[in-house]
This record gives sequence, C-alpha cells and structure tokens, in this order.
Amino acid sequence: MPKHTKKRSTIKRKHRRMKEHAEANKAKTLDSKQLSKKYEPYNIDKRALGED
Repeated sequence: MPKHTKKRSTIKRKHRRMKEHAEANKAKTLDSKQLSKKYEPYNIDKRALGED
C-alpha cells in the first residue's frame, strides 16, 4: 500500500487530458486516411511494390 496516493481531482484531470488527446489523434488519423485515399494514384510505394 503506497504511503501517499494522488488526489482524485488530479486523476480526473489526467483522464480528461488523455481523452482530449485521444480524440485529437482520432481526428488526425481520419484526415490522413482521407488524404491517402485522395493521393492513392500518386503513391510511389505501391508502384514500387507492383500493387495496382
């Protein structure tokens, strides 16, 4: 058992911050997926691998 535990408000703040970051990252991945679809014909990696 730890001698000193964090206050609940600190933990709540941490969780809120984590949730905000998760939402921001989710939005970024959606944007990047849409961009990759848009630029798919120009993707060099796929052409190099021979996947068309």
